[in-house]
Amino acid sequence: MVWSFKLLSVNGIPIRIHITFLLVVAWAAYSGFTANRADWAQGVAFMVALVLLLFLCVLLHELGHSLVAQLFGVHVADITLWPLGGLARIAKMPERPYQEFVMTAAGPATNILLAILLSLAAVAWLGPGEILALVASPWLFRGLVPGMSWETLLLLLIVNNVLLAVFNLIPAFPLDGGRMLRALLAAVMSYRRATTIAAYIGQIFALLLGALALLDSNIFLAAIAVFVFFGAWQEREQVRARVNLQGLRVGQVMQPVGLRLHPLQTLGDAAAQGLISAQTTFVVVDGGRLAGLTTRAELLRALRKAGPAARVGQWMHRDVLRLAPADSLAEISERLWHAGSANAAVVIEAGQVVGTVDRADLARLTEALGVCPNLLPRTGTGAGKG
Repeated sequence: MVWSFKLLSVNGIPIRIHITFLLVVAWAAYSGFTANRADWAQGVAFMVALVLLLFLCVLLHELGHSLVAQLFGVHVADITLWPLGGLARIAKMPERPYQEFVMTAAGPATNILLAILLSLAAVAWLGPGEILALVASPWLFRGLVPGMSWETLLLLLIVNNVLLAVFNLIPAFPLDGGRMLRALLAAVMSYRRATTIAAYIGQIFALLLGALALLDSNIFLAAIAVFVFFGAWQEREQVRARVNLQGLRVGQVMQPVGLRLHPLQTLGDAAAQGLISAQTTFVVVDGGRLAGLTTRAELLRALRKAGPAARVGQWMHRDVLRLAPADSLAEISERLWHAGSANAAVVIEAGQVVGTVDRADLARLTEALGVCPNLLPRTGTGAGKG
């Protein structure tokens, strides 16, 4: 994924950190410095440790989802930590409602388990008397431990794990509670209708949260409201696309390869050849071997940024999603959506690149099929139902 770097792998799942995450660490260091100028080193250490440990809890939350997904045979592309939280890129949701429910519930359950374990550690360290005094104190942490102490850090981690679990259990897409609600609804109605209901509930919640953010002038709440609103919309559109594309195969809609580019070719030369044609996706080949992929829009952006003398190989996507002509479009639409920064995939048959598929093509096809479901012949049972 662009602007992220790999930290480690857990059970074959790459753990990445987006570069903007460093801004959160810098903010934490600055906050610790200004809050405790008398002992700024302690303040910086406390706030940085708090942020890193909180995001470790977020990572464990996403791993809870991901490891259960793997148990159900679902591929997890990676987990990326962002300033607003974590994101596990899962190729597709499990097909059975109970599997989606269990996989989704694993995230909040992980935070609840962490809160219990940390609470046991706090009781063993501080003693039950001080814990009871904290609970009874109207000032919470201020009434228990003065200043930025490690005891306070432990208690903050407990409270934040509880809050993270409770917030995620709100029945609003794309939060875990919304997905669990969708799984329950899908047991008694179509998956598409269940998604639509859960998505609209999520958007109503986002609007209420946005109104609260405006009244309180809270930028953080406003950012969460925007995330929830568009996340719910995106989930609804993905399911609509999957239902509309059901029964269709990649080979029915792929673009022919057409013009092939070379990694050492200049952007100016590639633009002169490619941008005057109707082709929207370009494979990059080196010595007959697939080297990467780019699109018309990405060529234009690269041309504006780097100029005509830059090379195609500097701006192409090297990690390319590879499909087969017989692959299901319904499943591919989800894989392509979660393919990272690349907006397209290549179609390979007998070791040769025979075509390409991009998100824009699928979006146009989905829209057309929504109006005319029988536009293309379908295979399999239940095609077009949802």
